[in-house]
Amino acid sequence: MTTDPVLSVRMPKELDIRLARAAKNLDLSKNDIARHAIRAAVKAIETMEYRVQTPLDLTVTPSKLPGATKSES
Repeated sequence: MTTDPVLSVRMPKELDIRLARAAKNLDLSKNDIARHAIRAAVKAIETMEYRVQTPLDLTVTPSKLPGATKSES
């Protein structure tokens, strides 16, 4: 049996509270949200050909959200 690698992340208490609230509102686990966020960050870094500055700004624009209409851009 193979297992996926595990990553432990330390965060301020305030961020953990916000993450828990988001997870509850989305009916996801905190782990699910973290996994999706990491996947999105890696994709953005690769797309920008590794030319990034920290902290990463992965701002979501309303026109890029699922179900967005052209008038929201």
